Amino acid sequence: MLAKNFPKDFSLWKPFLYNDKGSMAIIGRNKAVADIPKPKFHFNGFLAWAVWLFIHVMSLLTVKNRIRTLVNWIIAYFSKDQSFRMIIRPQDKDKNVTA
Repeated sequence: MLAKNFPKDFSLWKPFLYNDKGSMAIIGRNKAVADIPKPKFHFNGFLAWAVWLFIHVMSLLTVKNRIRTLVNWIIAYFSKDQSFRMIIRPQDKDKNVTA
């Protein structure tokens, strides 16, 4: 919207309109919550969890990233290994940094 407004005169600008698509959150293994504003809809549990996974996989741009992410999630789900969920920065051997 902003880029379309730039070449125009200020008086011809269209106002920004916010479109609330709702909110979703995973709260545990096979558990999630979702609130969709239009139509007003709230759901939770396994269905919300599955919808959360689908939406996040489909929002990835390339098929390669979708498959890689889905495989990583499947491995983490069945292995129940928490190290798959940790984000770790590799330690640089040249630097002696203490946090």
